[in-house]
Amino acid sequence: MSQRYAIDDLDRQIIGYLTEDGRLSAAEIAGRIGTVSERTIRNRIAGLLQAKMIVIGAIPDPSMLGRDVQVELIIEVEPGRLDEVAIVLAEYDEIGYLAAISGNSALSASLFAEDHAAVLEFVDQELGRLPGVLRVSSSVVLRLYKVFGTRTTALSRGTDLGGKKKG
Repeated sequence: MSQRYAIDDLDRQIIGYLTEDGRLSAAEIAGRIGTVSERTIRNRIAGLLQAKMIVIGAIPDPSMLGRDVQVELIIEVEPGRLDEVAIVLAEYDEIGYLAAISGNSALSASLFAEDHAAVLEFVDQELGRLPGVLRVSSSVVLRLYKVFGTRTTALSRGTDLGGKKKG
């Protein structure tokens, strides 16, 4: 049986800095914290990675890939077919997030598409024809404020809901 990795305040600080910018070096993080060595930071990052407490990677910006429309999907699935449907959906590049959820519905997903016509085609022609899918509800994302622990430009610019700059 493997022991669970217990994170402390230093690990939380490291995770916070890496969440802001996953490209930060151990030396840069040590410099920002100011009370620990680069070697300590390097060892902590290695421990967090080995324990699978964190993953460092690139998250593509869907809009830069020509997918300007984001839609949140709630997908009702026939009982007993959750994993089967999830395995198929996970293979689509258009699906950026997929999770089992509680309640009447079984799956929640984020769909990234080029335009509204592509959303309709995906929901109707792909999702609607998947064995095990009972019903799909969708909501268009109008503005994204925070993703994967990172504030988006909408928050960093200080805009209000009307898109006006705060004073």
